Amino acid sequence: MNRWVICCDFDGTICVPDSSDFLLEKFGLPHWKELDDAVWRSEITEREAYAKQIGLLRVTWNKARRALHEGVVIREGFSEFVEFCRKTELPLLILSSGLRELIDELLSKAGIAGIPIHSHRVAIEKDKWTLIPWRGARLADHCSHCKCAYVVAQQKTGAKIVYIGDGFTDICPSQHADILFAAGTLAHECAKSSRNFLPFKTFFDIERKLEELLHIEQDLR
Repeated sequence: MNRWVICCDFDGTICVPDSSDFLLEKFGLPHWKELDDAVWRSEITEREAYAKQIGLLRVTWNKARRALHEGVVIREGFSEFVEFCRKTELPLLILSSGLRELIDELLSKAGIAGIPIHSHRVAIEKDKWTLIPWRGARLADHCSHCKCAYVVAQQKTGAKIVYIGDGFTDICPSQHADILFAAGTLAHECAKSSRNFLPFKTFFDIERKLEELLHIEQDLR
């Protein structure tokens, strides 16, 4: 029997909009966006850029929390998708290049708990933020969180990967996916390179399609 593992990005995928970008838009020093553009031009790595961007935030944690609650939401259907994964015994893991403190805050507000999370953390001193990078294994140095390392390690144990993502740091790990759900930048990049993917707007879309695909697989055994 195939063992499936679901690897899901957080920012822009589970939450909308990207929580780090949302805070940077409101509380970041003006040149934070230039770092994103430099990453796409290959002038700086995403790993370097993200650390610098977090260092440009000027906001207290209490003020950041209030802003998150007002401006960032969990994508429709995610709570139900978590229950679907539990009922069908599909392991679900969050692989994020964002901040654990923001992830925990948003999931807690939505009443969601118990999902393993691999992500960065942040140290906040008054209104100054400093990135504490994820220290897991990595296969390359470009991205702040090498999501590929986890995906490839799981595949070496015989697992098949469902990958769900939307952004720059999902491009590399999504290439290893057995089933790929993509939105946003990731979907655009997949379409440009003629890579197969399944689009989604809500997690209800993902749940319906996964149920269909996994039933097909069972019928073929």
